[in-house]
Amino acid sequence: MILTAFTITHIFAQDASANFDVQAAIEDASSGDTIVIPAGTYTDPITIDKELTLDGRDAVLEIKSNRPAIQIDTSKAVVIRNLQILQRAETKPQQGDRPYAVYIYEGDVLIEDCTFKGTGSSAASPCAVLATEQSILNIKNSRFDGFNFTIQFGNESSGSVEDCLIMNPGHCGITVAGSSEVSLTRNIVTGSRYHGIRCTGGEIIADSNLVIANRNRGFYLGNKSAFGTLSNNLIIDNATGINVFANSKLSIINNVIIGSSYAGLAIIDTATVDFENNVITQNERGVIGFSAVKGETPSIKLRGENIAFDNATQSEGIKLPSELIGVDPQFKDSGSGLFAAEENKAHGMGLTNPEAMQSLWKKWEKTQ
Repeated sequence: MILTAFTITHIFAQDASANFDVQAAIEDASSGDTIVIPAGTYTDPITIDKELTLDGRDAVLEIKSNRPAIQIDTSKAVVIRNLQILQRAETKPQQGDRPYAVYIYEGDVLIEDCTFKGTGSSAASPCAVLATEQSILNIKNSRFDGFNFTIQFGNESSGSVEDCLIMNPGHCGITVAGSSEVSLTRNIVTGSRYHGIRCTGGEIIADSNLVIANRNRGFYLGNKSAFGTLSNNLIIDNATGINVFANSKLSIINNVIIGSSYAGLAIIDTATVDFENNVITQNERGVIGFSAVKGETPSIKLRGENIAFDNATQSEGIKLPSELIGVDPQFKDSGSGLFAAEENKAHGMGLTNPEAMQSLWKKWEKTQ
């Protein structure tokens, strides 16, 4: 029997879980096999050291350990799908411990249709997925809840996060660092006690994400220089929508930034930002600039037309070049998540596909 490109070597009946050993099945499998785990709850961490697909279907890994629930020890392609992982440290983590749900070192991993839950405090559930040392990590259609730093890319890793729900991080939902290159598409990042998405010394392409109700920043770009593009994102009800630090170089286009309690966009004078076709509305401050040198007046120029409307303060420390400042975008139905600009003068401003963002909004509403 063939499933995709892999031969299934281990298929067990539903009542087989009591006698099923996931690690033993991995060790017995040949390279390229698919292991289908029978329904049940498994409490032992596992290591994957060969090309393999692990299909959880109705299986749950409930791991209480100071080592990873799943450790990837191969550069060969690994697929993890349809698996629920509940993770926390067994004891207070010490230096060198890795109480992560999935730890990837020089790996090539696809995670798809999985659910991750941190069952301990932020310290006890520090990370859902960490990819390091030039790993390739792609995550699709998965749900995350309750980790400190939920998804992390580091040390020149690369990959993507698509169609995921990332809830209640202790510190940050997605981190791109260490010269990593990552694309983020159609994700919901919400409920962080600090930041939604961070890029600290990497390249980020973030398109069509809903970044909502994070206590500090929606997007944190710095403290090491960040590069890339933020486009078509709905960034709403964060303390600061987008905060840019260091010598970052970014294109920020066609976003809607709304409801920020501190500022829609805050940018340091050492950064270079192309800022165009954005709608910044109903924020405490629309756009603010600040200097890298304490006490000095920032000197910042933004290129491009944008709408800044109905902010308590339109701008501080920066001059907006937009000819459309003050135009009400007249969103079609913002109460139901449809942030489509109706005002003719606002044509081309804000989200290019507001209906797609509305579907993310409705998905987010179901979590409230």
